[in-house]
Amino acid sequence: GVTAGSRSADRRPAPQRLRVLVDPAASGARNMAVDETLMPSARDGILTLRFYRWEPGCLSLGRNQPSGESIPPLPSRRPGVDVVRRPTGGRAVFHHRELTYSVAISDRAWGGPRETYARVNAALSRGIARFGIAVTAAADATVTHPAATHAPATTDPVMAPLAPGADRACFADSAPGELLAGGRKLVGSAQWRHEGVILQHGSILLHDDQSLAGQPGVAESRPATGAIGLADLLTEVPDEQALIVALESGFEEELGVMTERGERTADERRMARLLEGKYCSDEWTWRR
Repeated sequence: GVTAGSRSADRRPAPQRLRVLVDPAASGARNMAVDETLMPSARDGILTLRFYRWEPGCLSLGRNQPSGESIPPLPSRRPGVDVVRRPTGGRAVFHHRELTYSVAISDRAWGGPRETYARVNAALSRGIARFGIAVTAAADATVTHPAATHAPATTDPVMAPLAPGADRACFADSAPGELLAGGRKLVGSAQWRHEGVILQHGSILLHDDQSLAGQPGVAESRPATGAIGLADLLTEVPDEQALIVALESGFEEELGVMTERGERTADERRMARLLEGKYCSDEWTWRR
């Protein structure tokens, strides 16, 4: 017969399903367009974790970050380096030898923006720890320039507006909750909350290329501060698939979700083609 214990177990809610997308390397404009297309799907109840790379290397600017006069126009930029403005906040990041993650979920699925930020970082930390790396979350005291978002001014450091000196590179400082190894930033993340959905994405550095993220960072290199890559921590950098599998496990353990590899829908693909034009445009890229 059915015991009371088994009846109770049957009443437990099924774990949330987390669709996992693993995309090939793409341009900055395409990557940002695809990330934004995941937000309407999250509104419809499809939670997504996406992994991707960048080709060519790309400097990304935060949504509200001033571009300033120190980023040179296209003809004078370092050859092979692209520039894009993200939909999320934060500051400049150079995307090259890294694995980028993004999550698109309803803004209450994992407890609101601040808690979501912390829980996603905890999931990433669990995955990275599988390679024997000790990862810690940055405390408030490490913050020099909080990340920016599209949200109004707030006391929440995750959702705070740009501070003076916001033209600095993202990896030059650590915001609360960002992941450190050996006291240096390994994972930098940013959020955008819009119409009931959170988009959070960030860079998991395989190698430290962040000397190209400081302004004027697309034209000339200068020493990076504060960043570290997996290559500095391991004798051999894990291959992309091994790293993704470890990170999937981290999300399952931390958030109690069931990850499932999937594909983008036809609507998402259609919307991405339209949004790519936005992220390619000078009106968006140089809007500030």
